[in-house]
Amino acid sequence: MALTVRQKRARNAVYQARWRAKREALLRAGADERALMQAAERCERLSDQERTALADKLTDIAMRHLWRSHELSRIATKVRTSAH
Repeated sequence: MALTVRQKRARNAVYQARWRAKREALLRAGADERALMQAAERCERLSDQERTALADKLTDIAMRHLWRSHELSRIATKVRTSAH
């Protein structure tokens, strides 16, 4: 059974809301990362405790990027093997 125009609009609104939420989350993550990088640039003005906390945050971000890259690599491998 085909969807009515109203049902299609409602479905598209849900898709758009999900897409916007993902986009905004990525923008926020990028802003957080930029703020940390700016803090790292002025690290000589930070106390030892603040530098340690900043280093921990940067390490956490690096690990998340590494995990994400491994996940994307596994997906790419699946895509390649399923094509043959």
